[in-house]
Amino acid sequence: MSRVRTRFAPSPTGSLHVGGARTALYCWLFARRHEGDFLLRIEDTDRARSTEEATRGILRDMRWLGLAWDEGPEVGGPCAPYFQSERLELYQEHVRALLESGHAYEAWESRDELDALRRVAEAAKENFRFRRREPYTATELQTFREEGRKPVVRLKAPPHAITVDDVVVGTMSQAADEIEDVVILKADGFPTYHFGVVVDDHTMAITHVLRGQEHLMNTPKHLAILEALGWDSPVHAHLPIIFNLSGSKMSKRDKAKAARDGLRDLQKAEGRPADDWAWFASRIDVDAVALHRFMKKKSDDVALATTIAAELGLDLPMIEVMDFRRGGYLAEALLNYLALLGWSAGDDRERYTLEELAEAFSLERVNKQPAKFDPVKLQAMNADWLRDLDRPRYLEALHQWFEVVDTPLARLSEDDLSTVIDLFQSRARTFVDLEKQSAFLRAAPTSWDEKDVAKHIRKGGGLEHLTQARAALADVGRWEADSIERAFQRLCEASGKGLGKYAQPVRIAIAGCAVTPSLWQTLAALDREDVLARIDRALEHLAAEA
Repeated sequence: MSRVRTRFAPSPTGSLHVGGARTALYCWLFARRHEGDFLLRIEDTDRARSTEEATRGILRDMRWLGLAWDEGPEVGGPCAPYFQSERLELYQEHVRALLESGHAYEAWESRDELDALRRVAEAAKENFRFRRREPYTATELQTFREEGRKPVVRLKAPPHAITVDDVVVGTMSQAADEIEDVVILKADGFPTYHFGVVVDDHTMAITHVLRGQEHLMNTPKHLAILEALGWDSPVHAHLPIIFNLSGSKMSKRDKAKAARDGLRDLQKAEGRPADDWAWFASRIDVDAVALHRFMKKKSDDVALATTIAAELGLDLPMIEVMDFRRGGYLAEALLNYLALLGWSAGDDRERYTLEELAEAFSLERVNKQPAKFDPVKLQAMNADWLRDLDRPRYLEALHQWFEVVDTPLARLSEDDLSTVIDLFQSRARTFVDLEKQSAFLRAAPTSWDEKDVAKHIRKGGGLEHLTQARAALADVGRWEADSIERAFQRLCEASGKGLGKYAQPVRIAIAGCAVTPSLWQTLAALDREDVLARIDRALEHLAAEA
């Protein structure tokens, strides 16, 4: 068997989707499992949509995930270049070979002519598949050139059925009359996706092609190109699609939908006219036409959806790797979860390091059926990972989070940040949780949870207990956790009451709610004067409401 070589080949038309991240992970795992090579290739032939910013984002996200590539951008390799836009001469060379062998031809049909043919097929309730039966006449070719037309190049469809043998999905066939003459070179000289991917996989000696099942119907086209070029096919493994829990496909469009729904709710609440979005376009300083197109579902612009969400205070669905990074997730936890989203080792184990996954991974245990992304399960897994991290790795991951968000935690001293971690590492499910749960350490609460106040202060003499606790805290000698705990023990012994009668009102006074880490450690993390001042404010406010 030849050396295993896999590749992840994203198009830089946007941020890295978690589905793409899972594909990259499976490619990486399979290559590592077989001591092979993992390549990263950037398929940037869509000149209208590809951007350098998206390319940088993909490389950044791959590095954060820890999926190092053996060949590709920044690291080079024997098959360079690894950007399709830099490989045009190679594609054109193979197109010329197909033209000379008679396996391909120049096609001169205009967009209007193709649309007319498509309408004829639709009227006949048939799928439109382009096939040129007769060669162009000399007169037709002269007319096309005089009109300034530029031809595309199409591959002649084979006269026989094509069978796909897929490791995950199994065997499928496409009949000869279902295969069209696929475009392999566009009029601008750039290859189509179908041609570029086949040429690159062959010339880069890719042995195994792992990609999403949305590409399964493209595979007969790729096999037809391989056959025409006289090349062997790599092994194909089409991975299950990732769905939301609702059963809809997990897509970047989910962000657009959430933003539209939020803006329509605001429109109704303010009594604004239907389909008039100029007022909001002015409010967020965006083009009114662009916003109108967005609201009419003619655009799913993620950047615009993000701007709308920021203005409305909406949390958009997490779809892209950067969403989870900004959301305070660990790369280890995200990879662990994605690995199990369509694959299992055949046991009940759910916790794997990247190295352990590489040892266990096999294509034979990849599922055919769509996988459902459960955010709650991912969050629980992330909490487990965070809880068990050693301090150096926790700090490293936390500082990586600081690189992509603006958080007050980043402005804490080392000692204060260490205190936050001591108190909340076992409780925070994400770094966002860490920030929210520890907020009361940085600023006194300005409100107190009504349910907690009703339960622990308004009932059973809570104000009196809080007053007594304040006096006990004021008399503590050294302001340390042990001394604070002993003061509460003495208070309980003297009153004959349980600790909760005093601890919960104090928690509410200093944190705004009845849930905190260890009360003694929490109080010790604050200055005595701050604690007493918080209790005084709570007593004054809550007594006035009583």
